[in-house]
Parts: sequence; C-alpha cells; structure tokens
Amino acid sequence: MRKLNSNLAVDFISEQGNDAIEKTYVAYTPLENFMCIAVAESYDNEVRENSARLAVEAALTAFERKPSLKRIREYLKYANEQVLLHSTRHPLKVSITVFVTDYTRMRYGVCGNTRLYEMYENIFTSISRTQTKYQQLMDEDAGRKSDVSEIHNLTQYLGKGRRVKPFVSKKMLLTEGSAFLFATSNLWCRLSEIEILDAYENAKTNAEFLENLQELLLSRQDQGSQKIGSFTAAVLLVEKTFKEDVQKERKKRRLIILGIAAVIAVILIFFIAVLVIRANDRRLMGEINERDKKGARYVSYENYTKALGEYEQAAELAAGLSLNNWQYTAKKKEIKDKVLDRKELLAMLQDGEAAFTGKDYEQARKLYAQVRQEASYQEFYALAEDAAEKLKEIDIRMQISQYVTLGDMYASTEDHKEALEQYAKASELLGQITDLETLGSVQSKIYEMRQKLKETKEAQEAARQEEEERAGQKAAIQINALIANANRALDEGRLARARKLYRKVLAQYNKYTGSGDDADKLYEDITALGQAIVEAEAKAKEDALNEKLKEAAKYSIQAKEAGKKGDRDKAVRLYRKALKIYKELDIWDERAEEIYEAIDALEQEPSPTAAPKS
Repeated sequence: MRKLNSNLAVDFISEQGNDAIEKTYVAYTPLENFMCIAVAESYDNEVRENSARLAVEAALTAFERKPSLKRIREYLKYANEQVLLHSTRHPLKVSITVFVTDYTRMRYGVCGNTRLYEMYENIFTSISRTQTKYQQLMDEDAGRKSDVSEIHNLTQYLGKGRRVKPFVSKKMLLTEGSAFLFATSNLWCRLSEIEILDAYENAKTNAEFLENLQELLLSRQDQGSQKIGSFTAAVLLVEKTFKEDVQKERKKRRLIILGIAAVIAVILIFFIAVLVIRANDRRLMGEINERDKKGARYVSYENYTKALGEYEQAAELAAGLSLNNWQYTAKKKEIKDKVLDRKELLAMLQDGEAAFTGKDYEQARKLYAQVRQEASYQEFYALAEDAAEKLKEIDIRMQISQYVTLGDMYASTEDHKEALEQYAKASELLGQITDLETLGSVQSKIYEMRQKLKETKEAQEAARQEEEERAGQKAAIQINALIANANRALDEGRLARARKLYRKVLAQYNKYTGSGDDADKLYEDITALGQAIVEAEAKAKEDALNEKLKEAAKYSIQAKEAGKKGDRDKAVRLYRKALKIYKELDIWDERAEEIYEAIDALEQEPSPTAAPKS
C-alpha cells in the first residue's frame, strides 16, 4: 500500500573506466512497505570478481529477509561477513552506502568513502560524512584544504575485520521534491559541490542529470596523469511520499510521552532516596569543585602558576575519595580524573616553558601542541589560544634559525646576494616577535653582506667600464673600415654597394658605446658619407631622367620621319613608345600634347591602300 501511494523514481549509471574490471556496483529493491538502495566501490586487487557487487547483493539479501529502518547495521554486518568470507585469493576491501526508506521516512548507513547527497530546490540539505583520513583532517581544521589523496585512506570499510563501525544516520522525513545522489569516490572527489548543483539545476530528468555528471567527469579524463577508474552514480527522485494516519501517529506519540514521564518519575524517586545517603561524599566533592573553580579562574587570568597550586591541592583531596562504595562512584571518578588531568596539563605547560626558555624548540613545540589540544578538550580556551600563539612563535623562531643557518652557509661560499636574502627573511620574521639579541646579530650580518655586495659591485663596474672601452675602440676601427669601403664604392660608382655599407655603418654606430669624442668624430664621418650617397643618387636619378627624355625625343623624330614617308602604322607605334616614356616619368606638358595631336592627325588620314571615293 505504501509503495502504491508514493512515487520514488530511481536512475543510475555505472562505468568501468580505466580499471581492468568493474569496481563499482549499484542495485535497489523496492518492496511493498520498504525500499533499499545500495551503492558500493571496491579497492582491492581482485581481478576476477567484483567485490562491490558481492557487498551490494549481500546487503540487499539481508534487507529482503527483515526489511526495517532499524536494521541497517545488521545489513552492513552481513555484507561485511560475506566480504570476509570471499577474501580467499586477496583481502577484499569495499566501501558502501545503504539507504532504506518506508516511503515516508528514510535512514542510511555509510562504511567507507561512498557519498550520499540530498538536494532540494538546488541546494544541498545534507551530505553524508565519509570514514576516511580526509574527513578527519577536515574535522580537525575546517578552514584547511585537505589533501585529496587522503580520500582513499579509509578508516572503516567492509573487509577490515570482524567488527566494522559504520556511520548510521537518524531517521529523517522524506521531502517531496527532493533528490538523493549516490556517488562513488571517483565521481565526487573530482566534481565540486557547485558543479554537481549546476548539473542538477540544468537537468529536467534523472537521466539528464546523470548524463550531465558523466559528461563533466569524462571532460576531466585528460586533466592530470591519473586516469579515471570505475564510477557509479544513482539518483532517487522523491516525487510523492506516503502520508501516514495523523491520529494514529499522535496516539503513538502520547503513549511514548506517557512512558517517558513514568520513567522520569521513577528516576526522580530513586535519586531523592539516594541523595539522602550521599551527604558525606558531597561535602568533599564540593571542596574539590571549589578548588577547581579557583584554578579555572586563575587559568582565565593567565596566572598558570597559581592555577597549578590550586589543582595540586585539589588532586590531594581527590586522592582521599573512596571509589570502593557504590555512592557517587561515577561522579567521584569523573571529578578525580578531571582535577588530575588539569594538574598534568599545567605541569606540561611548565615543561614547555622550560624547553622554550632553553631554546629546545623541537621539544617545546611537541609540549605546546599537546597543551593546546588538551586545553581545548578541557575547555580552557584562553590557555589553548596562548598555546597556539606560542606555537606560532616557536615556528617563527625555528624558521628564523633556518634562514640564519642558510645565510651563513651562503656567506661561507661567498654567495653574498643569496646570503643577504636569507638574512633579510630572518629580519622580517624577527619583526613579529621580541628578540633583541637575535635581531642585532642578524642586522650585523645584513650590514656585512651589503658591504660585500657593494665592494663586488664596484669591482664589476670597473671591469665593465674597461671592457666597454676596449669594445668601443674595436667598434670604432670596424666602423671606420666600413666608411672607407663605402667611400671607395661611391668613387667607383657602385651606389648600391655604398648604400648597403652605409646601413651597416649605422647599425654598428647605434650599438657603439665608446667615448664622446670618438662618437662625435664617427658621427661627422657618417653624416658626410650619407650626404655623399644622397647627392650621388640624386645625380644618377637625374642622368637616368635625361636618358629617358632623349629616348622619347628620338622616338618622336623617328615617328615624324616615318610619317613623312607615308608609313602611318610605324609612325603611330613610335609615337606611342615616346608617350609611354612620358607616362612613366609622369610628364604631361606640351611634349605629350604634341604626341597626342600627331597620333590623332595620323589616325584621321586615309589608309594608303583604301580605294578612292567615287
């Protein structure tokens, strides 16, 4: 009935990728009153059998025997037993997510690094936690970007041992319109949450959503050296849930409340009776608590010596507590452990201060790290912050020491520039702490390195100037030789050769770095050479123009003679040759006009062979 009155749509994709065999698997079983979906991924060396499929089928088998929202741990336990049973050739290692719903509520269990996302109106309403080193690092420092290689460093997985400790969620209501994405590690570790939401927003159906994810994932195939292995993704779309009888649910809730009230009443009666016989231990525990409060107050004032004195006295009182009778046994043990832990914490702080004062920074760092962790656990947040600040200072001092050591090493090899950089880094870090002795030593080293660099620079500058003078003299000789060759070519009438040599002279002169007097003399010679080339080229151009004009005049005279002899075609052809020369020279004066008139006159004359008109 539940299944008929609800609508849950499931779609999935599963790809082998670059693995030898399929390493992921997904399957689901819809029953009349329950549905189970299981997604798994294997990390073993088995190449004959997909151990992920083995785990999924085992979990679904256990579900079909006893379907319930309360038995997810049993399903995972049975799957683990089957994985261990088949670990014959190789130890099998499987990560799995099991999801069970009664079409109204849901619950899931995770063992390993498969993930479950719940989405509603294009936001994530929940994301399952993984059982990996990656998740632990994220939990320890939420602001730090953890190493993604730790995603496959599993803390729990099927096949680890007889007893696995999966994470099982509480019961939650199914929300109509929500969607659940089941993803193996090769998918979710390569796609960000924003990319998954974008793929979901741009999809109209489950299948289209899965296609978008697959395209995104395959587009990363060639990004990086590691190829994509097997991956599986499944989507459960909650279109309609089963609505339970409200009156029945309220009646059940009232019975639960009445039961809880009855239990509370019994407990209160029991505690009232017990409190009468616990007066003696309460007095002693009250005194210990007072010492604890004073010690905690001193810690908040950062007076750790006074705080240690209070906790030492509290520890002496706690030693007088008897744990052999049944009265307040847990409370007395808790108080005793608490004051002893705080006494040890403050003693550890003293040891850390002694190591820091003695400049044993490695030991001090270890002790302060333990102090910070233990202080946070004991809710001494001010002490934890002080320890964190001390750790930062220790890191800075260790870094300073490293920079100074590197600087000394470079200074010993006379690499003064690199030594100065290392000392400067140390000096910059010294500005963050108070250590006048070390600061003075580093500043002295910086001054010494700067003097060494200044001396080296002056020596290099002198050598460079000497080298430039020699190079300038050599360049001047080469330039003068080119100028002489250019003048010789100009005298011989080889203008192209002279122009080519002139360009080489200019190129050499632009690179010249000699003295000012030599540069001025070279400039005068180059200017004179350029002027001579320009004048020679102008004269050559004028001579060429005159030759062309003479040739045109010759064609005109020959054309007139041909006209006089009656050879009109030859005369027109010769006139056109003369006219072509005037066009090339862009001359359109009376000479060109005379040729046009002569051609027109010749073309108007009758042909010598034409018959006379009757």
